Amino acid sequence: MSTYKFVAKDLMTEKVVCVHPDTPIHTLIKILIKNHINGAPVVGKDGKLVGVVSKTDIIEYDKKTSIKRVPVSKISFYSDTNGKQKKAFDKISKSKGFGKTVVKDIMTSHVITAQADDTIDRLAKIMYDKKIHRVIIQDKGQVLGVVSTLDILNAVSTMGYGSSAFVTEEAILDLQERLETAEKSIQSLRDILSKIRGEK
Repeated sequence: MSTYKFVAKDLMTEKVVCVHPDTPIHTLIKILIKNHINGAPVVGKDGKLVGVVSKTDIIEYDKKTSIKRVPVSKISFYSDTNGKQKKAFDKISKSKGFGKTVVKDIMTSHVITAQADDTIDRLAKIMYDKKIHRVIIQDKGQVLGVVSTLDILNAVSTMGYGSSAFVTEEAILDLQERLETAEKSIQSLRDILSKIRGEK
C-alpha cells in the first residue's frame, strides 16, 4: 500500500493555538501552560503567519538586558517535543520580571511550513531534512494545522508497515537519538576520510 494515501490535511491537528506579536510574555506563558503545549505559531491581525514562539525562546530571553540571547536552536518550536527544558521553564514561568516584553521581541520569524495537500512522504522528507519534529500546515499564509512526527508514525503504523500498535512519543525520541548518533558517526568517518585524502 502506498504511503501517498495520506496527505497533510488527513493527519494534521486543526485546532492550533496561535498568539499575536503583541501578546505579553506573561500572557504567553499562561497560554502555553493552560494548553499543555511547548510553543505556538504567531499570526498578525490579518491571520497571516509571521513567526513561531516556544518555551525555549522564553527561557533564552535575557530580561535584564532586554535582548534575545543567542539561541541553542533557531528551530526550537519545531524540535522541542519532550520538554527538555521543563525545569527551566517552570522556574522562569513564575517570574514577574518580563515587564512590557511581548511575543514579537522573542519570536523566531523563520517559519517551516507545508501545504494541506502535501503527501506524507513530502512531510517526512521536510522533517528529516530540517531535523524537526513538527511542521506548520498553511494555505496562503493562514495556519490550517500542525503535523508532527507522531502523526506520521501513527499513520504509517496503520498501513501494514510493521506493528499497528500505537507509536509512543518516547519511541520516536529514542529513534531520533539513534539517528542523531548515527549522523555523528557518519560525519566523523567523513572527516577521517577527508584527512586521509588530504594527506595523499
